[in-house]
Amino acid sequence: MNGKDLSDLVQGRCVTACREFLKEELPDLAMEHPARYISYLIEGELRDRAYDGLKVREDSASPYCVRLLTTEGEESLIAVGVNLPRERTEQVLDVLRASKAKERLLLYLFSFESRADEELISQAIMEPELLRLVRDTGIVAYLAMLDARAGMGMLARIDGDMRSIQYLPH
Repeated sequence: MNGKDLSDLVQGRCVTACREFLKEELPDLAMEHPARYISYLIEGELRDRAYDGLKVREDSASPYCVRLLTTEGEESLIAVGVNLPRERTEQVLDVLRASKAKERLLLYLFSFESRADEELISQAIMEPELLRLVRDTGIVAYLAMLDARAGMGMLARIDGDMRSIQYLPH
């Protein structure tokens, strides 16, 4: 498996997790331990393709991160957060910025369900701000936002190097 195939596989599993989140189909494990769930999805895909030589590990230093390692080094670092407050999101982005991984991804999943969540809603980072935070860093962010009150969701791919926001079907 070459680097592009691996990147496509990893990003594909990330998009799958975002779509499951928006459809409210994520298992309880994923909501409680999102990094573990991403590890599970990627490992399953690697197993299905009978690919050896890549290790998928949750990062013990950061409960939000998953590392994909080959014998040559770190291929990917994926950070996952569900309803992270702004300060914690910025800390997770600092971990991604400092990484030497070839591919650095952020899955930013945010959901609110009632008017009582107004304070939580104010903590959400929207697409333009997330683009500003990842601009020129090499980080790609997937933003999945669900407003259960309105029955609406949004999925966006935000590429820091390309300085672009692409809205994806979900």
